[in-house]
Amino acid sequence: MVDVFDKRVIILDNRIKRIEEILKQRGYKPTSARKEIIKLFVDNKDMHLKINDIYDLVKGRISLPTIYRTIGTLRETGIIKETNISNIRFYELRIFSEKCMHIHLKCEKCGRLFDYSNSSSIVNILEEKNKLEKKYDIMVNNISIVFDGVCKECRR
Repeated sequence: MVDVFDKRVIILDNRIKRIEEILKQRGYKPTSARKEIIKLFVDNKDMHLKINDIYDLVKGRISLPTIYRTIGTLRETGIIKETNISNIRFYELRIFSEKCMHIHLKCEKCGRLFDYSNSSSIVNILEEKNKLEKKYDIMVNNISIVFDGVCKECRR
């Protein structure tokens, strides 16, 4: 019998393999560095990672230039999403995300990001997007909403 942990490992492995297939289809080789960074994003699918966070997690195994190149490739292929908040770039898994559209809340003191997703709020935002596209004759490719504030821990 397969337990919950085994099922989770199988799901993660399948997601990693699917991402590797996407990269192969686009002409990228599945190098060990790419595999490790992909695994990092799949294992931490709800986190917002900065380049320095990634570097700290793979230090000694993957060089910083390789991380930058890999992040560029993953972003370019739509596997991860880049969000620029206060001139800090955060990366999160886009493919397999259960929260395709969400609002970011950023603590001004500690820099942590929190996600907020509410279906009625998202519907309202999409309706506004449609109105803006018509009014300004523009095609919106990305929506980024950030609320800045101070989290509970930093207010203590």
